[in-house]
Amino acid sequence: MKRLLPLFLCLLLVGPASAHSFRAGQILIGHPWVQPTPTRTTELYLSLLNRSQTADQLVGVIAPLARSAELVDETGSRIALLDLPPGRPLALKPGGKRIRLVDLDRPLPMGAKLKLTLVFAKAGSVAIEAEAEAGPSHG
Repeated sequence: MKRLLPLFLCLLLVGPASAHSFRAGQILIGHPWVQPTPTRTTELYLSLLNRSQTADQLVGVIAPLARSAELVDETGSRIALLDLPPGRPLALKPGGKRIRLVDLDRPLPMGAKLKLTLVFAKAGSVAIEAEAEAGPSHG
């Protein structure tokens, strides 16, 4: 695990120019992106790393352009929070844990930007911006 942490941090913080990162206290948030969609539902993906010595949780997402933002597990079932143990990266990704944005006020074409706020139990809230793309580019 200790070998993976420097690699994760490198990808998170040094990634390509198109990648972007944010921070809420000791929580690092890497490359938030959404799937472009002609409909009014999409999913938000990103990576999280808790660099503090104590656990935290992602407890909510505020998405002004959506009726609701739901944390979901691998089966698509709603969950109340996402645990963020110290030093363990968590990737929200297609087919895994993710954030579902329901009833967007408009479809999201490729390149559209979406402003959101992530809410953590201890680290507080942080405004982020996600871009509609086919997937993160890492090269």
